[in-house]
Amino acid sequence: MTVPAYGDGQPLPAHAFLEDPRADFDSGLLVRVQAALLMLTDGQILRVASPIDSVAADLRTLEVTTGHALLSVVPDRDRPGWWFHYVRKGPARTAWAETSATTSSNGQDIGELMPRRLWLYTNYDCNLQCDYCCVVSGPRADPRRLPADRIRALVDEAVAAGLERVFLTGGEPTLRPDLPDIIEFITARLPLTLLTNAMLLRGPRWERLRPIVEGGRPITFQVSLDSADSDLHDAHRGRGAHARALEGIGTLLAAGARVRLAASLPEEQLDEIPRLHDLADTIGIAADDRIFRPIALRGAATAGEPIRPEDVAPELTCDAEGWFWHPVSNDRDMRLPVAANASLADALVAVRARLEAMVATRSVQLDRFTCG
Repeated sequence: MTVPAYGDGQPLPAHAFLEDPRADFDSGLLVRVQAALLMLTDGQILRVASPIDSVAADLRTLEVTTGHALLSVVPDRDRPGWWFHYVRKGPARTAWAETSATTSSNGQDIGELMPRRLWLYTNYDCNLQCDYCCVVSGPRADPRRLPADRIRALVDEAVAAGLERVFLTGGEPTLRPDLPDIIEFITARLPLTLLTNAMLLRGPRWERLRPIVEGGRPITFQVSLDSADSDLHDAHRGRGAHARALEGIGTLLAAGARVRLAASLPEEQLDEIPRLHDLADTIGIAADDRIFRPIALRGAATAGEPIRPEDVAPELTCDAEGWFWHPVSNDRDMRLPVAANASLADALVAVRARLEAMVATRSVQLDRFTCG
């Protein structure tokens, strides 16, 4: 059995702990695992510590029969021969019920699950260092900028492959001096969504972007806003971020841009959703341009929803280091087994092969985790 390794194989935060040096499922561990899971809510994690080799295979069988996912198996560094098995109670929760932006596909039709959009991580440097950034970007991050000629080639390949839209994300894409040229190239070929914190839309940078916006090109600006007031947003993203994001949204709307609001929320703060709806109504963001999603337990996050490749329908994504399954994470388990400079066609072949393996080996619920 292939031992799973969530993310980059690091230990995961757990909500309950179970340890037994002797028992396997045949000698009582199954009952103890099921009893421990009953005490948890969906999405919480049970850590099972054991030196018994068969426990991982037993937990994988439990996943197939019950839906409690074996997220990862990592060695206990303090006890040679022991392993930590991380089990998530229930299926992945990829969207909050209050959002109207949720779609889902129950993983049997490979054609319907294949990507229709191309995501590009233009860079990893950012003016913010959010404490739940799924790719650990920030002011001191290695920029790892995707070369402009690579972006142009990939967009042309996306057109040839019949993809429908391009997304640019980071990091903060507006830090790239060549962003206006990139936007003009893409929007001459496909509709574009640009993910941004909207804090840098001022001065010479904005003056270069303004004609593109006012020219009516097919571009949507997706702005991160996690609260209707500053407390929650700034707690995660930095003091003053909320006010400057609203200022940037106002600048975009005044220029006639289409703006989408995207909030990442922990479960205990879902009361922000109706408040964000009220704010969006006030500032003029359309009802179908609002996204409310869980914080993913990825990257810099120390809590959130554990999301595996097996849980989400693919969104073809590329950065300067290669291809991966979905923009929610660039961790090793999300990477596709193709060369960094592989063509988009080769990446789609790798996605199809992975989908076919998922569907063939077990029942899967490949939900849409809505990054955009």
